[in-house]
Amino acid sequence: MRPRRLAEVALAVEGSLEGEDVEVRSVTTDSRDVAAGALFVALSGEHTDGHRFVDQAFASGAVAAMIDGPRDVASDADIRERPVVRVGSTAEALMRLAADERTSMTATVVGVTGANGKTSTKDLAHAVAQTRFRVHASPGSFNNEIGLPLTLLGAPPDTEVLVAEMGARRLGDVKLLSGIARPDIVVVTNVGVAHMEVFGSWASIVEACAEPIDALGPDGLAILNADDPVVIAYRDRCPGRVMTFGARLDADVRADDVALDPDGLASFRLVSGDAEARVTLAVPGEHMVSNALAAAAVGLELGIPLEEVGPAVAQAGVSRWRMETFTTAAGVRVLNDAYNANPESTAAALRTARWMAGQGRLIAVLGEMAELGAISVEEHDRVGDLAARIRVDRLLTVGEIARVIARAAIREGMESDDVASYDDPAEALDDVRRSAASGDLVLCKGSRVTGLETLAEALR
Repeated sequence: MRPRRLAEVALAVEGSLEGEDVEVRSVTTDSRDVAAGALFVALSGEHTDGHRFVDQAFASGAVAAMIDGPRDVASDADIRERPVVRVGSTAEALMRLAADERTSMTATVVGVTGANGKTSTKDLAHAVAQTRFRVHASPGSFNNEIGLPLTLLGAPPDTEVLVAEMGARRLGDVKLLSGIARPDIVVVTNVGVAHMEVFGSWASIVEACAEPIDALGPDGLAILNADDPVVIAYRDRCPGRVMTFGARLDADVRADDVALDPDGLASFRLVSGDAEARVTLAVPGEHMVSNALAAAAVGLELGIPLEEVGPAVAQAGVSRWRMETFTTAAGVRVLNDAYNANPESTAAALRTARWMAGQGRLIAVLGEMAELGAISVEEHDRVGDLAARIRVDRLLTVGEIARVIARAAIREGMESDDVASYDDPAEALDDVRRSAASGDLVLCKGSRVTGLETLAEALR
């Protein structure tokens, strides 16, 4: 964020300034994470209200606060004299401020959206772009109406490339985020049934994933997955240029000769035009190849030659709890992919885990896949069927709806003694500690509501 006077901030968000017109150099919504010159934005959330922590933010070094309407939030008389911007809604004001900041940015903005692989693609694109440019990217999965504005506002003034993740829980979300970020390049990874419960229909999901493409200008670029028939059909609605990636021979950026090593790491020939590079990824899973191709396409569009793109993709890591591997002191290997889950990503994780386990035992700890609505039972049933078919040796499920996975696996041939269902991760952890032995592989996969990352971390 460029340094700004608080009066300028108030004008941008249609708020009123009270107190000194101080200089603001950063923005935060977390009173525990206050940098020098910070503006603390007090958000009212489902579980807490940031207005309760305004005094704490000032005590931590914030120079100003943004608060809702006429609320009296200060418990200390001294704090009542501090600079404050009052607005109708701090959540809306945060988005306005980010949109205003975007107008002064000279950076190339890359927006990444899709059902699966958004964060990993963002991480890989960041790694590629920073070989030549000063890059800022969304931390973790900052991909909603709070996270994306914070990403924009967190970019240093000299940022040359900004990589922003854009998520959606309902139709119109990505349109809103695209209006704030105004991406120059849009990457669509794939389309899937994640969040079907809140979207309501497949048609709404398909439309939502196209929203950032509609926001592109005539000079913009859409980078589309040629292997996804829904995504490649977006080509017809792109106002600007299109670049494709995938395994298809006609893709602009493609992967040939894909193979997995015993650790599940994919190697392939990265090809674009007459140029090619041999790549071995540092993150397990054949599905990571698609994410790497999307990131490579971003790098090529930025003018980075393929001989530099290839090594950058190969060396890149991704955010925590996404295909993260480690070995315990007891010799048990753990594949922690517990950040979130939907049918497609769960299937990919299971197949990768089976490959990595080889002839050894595979213990799969699977949590529920949230927000699937009317298709929830069917999709959990499919996962149980897959677990049986790929020969999971021990299956543990966590959460009520995840019991469907267990029942389906038994129906498809797993011994009932090799299947157990639990209500919380702590119970499943006890089971893993009893049953896992040196050389076994434990997969942890589930939606965030299940909290399986706690189980995986407890095994370290």
